[in-house]
Amino acid sequence: MDTTIINGKKVPIIKATTHITLKNKETGVLYKNEEEWKKLGIEPAQIQRDVKIILPKLDLFAKTK
Repeated sequence: MDTTIINGKKVPIIKATTHITLKNKETGVLYKNEEEWKKLGIEPAQIQRDVKIILPKLDLFAKTK
């Protein structure tokens, strides 16, 4: 596992996966990416962005000092 140093302590780097859903608020149409709705000339205020971040399971019973 990769680590980084923060305030002199080794901290593990957790890899996360993100899923972004782009949807038109008025019509409910889903878009694959930002270029698709921009190409259609849709106002940015009409776009709803839903972001889902998926993290691996963490050890909740880690040893503490």
